Amino acid sequence: MRRDAARIVTLCLLVLAWPSSAAPAPADRLAPAALDSSRQLLQEVAVRVDIEGSQQRRVCTGWIGWSEESRSAAYTAAHCFREGARYRVTLSSGEAFYATNLARWEGLDFMALWLPRGGLRALRGWKRLPDGPFHALYVLNERGAPLRFVDAPVPRVYWEIRFENHPTAIALPLYSVPGTSGAPVIDGADGLLIGMVVGFVTERPEVAAVVPAQNIYDVLVNASR
Repeated sequence: MRRDAARIVTLCLLVLAWPSSAAPAPADRLAPAALDSSRQLLQEVAVRVDIEGSQQRRVCTGWIGWSEESRSAAYTAAHCFREGARYRVTLSSGEAFYATNLARWEGLDFMALWLPRGGLRALRGWKRLPDGPFHALYVLNERGAPLRFVDAPVPRVYWEIRFENHPTAIALPLYSVPGTSGAPVIDGADGLLIGMVVGFVTERPEVAAVVPAQNIYDVLVNASR
């Protein structure tokens, strides 16, 4: 399989200017009940994706984005795809299922894995990137460790950073590591999806590349027509 720059986790940058250390005012303090509710939602929908190839294994992250009576869809990053591999998706309950089918949108770095398990809680609500500061909740997946659910105040979006090999992604001040690809990022205030982590900068691991939720749902709506 051809491996080009669009498939690597670490990303090439076109940087107009690194963000200043002087950040805007932090987001308003969240009500504990709202944050707890959003965290519980994220913990229920987040999944671990093990990619089992004949010669290589790797791990990614994802979330249940759709569920019907007899099947569900786990969403993750398309660069987690490996030709001929099997995809084992582990739910928050500990149950694990192999994907029976998949769909990829490589230009967006987005992939849907269909599972033979229905009736799951799904994260379907989404929102545009907030204009001002907000609290992000996301999943950090370090290889060999349980999923970590991180609460990270985001003073602003780093619009001045562009990813040369990932033009649809925006930069957020979220720490990331290999294995976190495909992790959902939600707003802690309301539990709505903001985007999906697709990579990080080698020299600046505290800067993550995130595909906006609006882009994801645009392709899903178009695919359903």
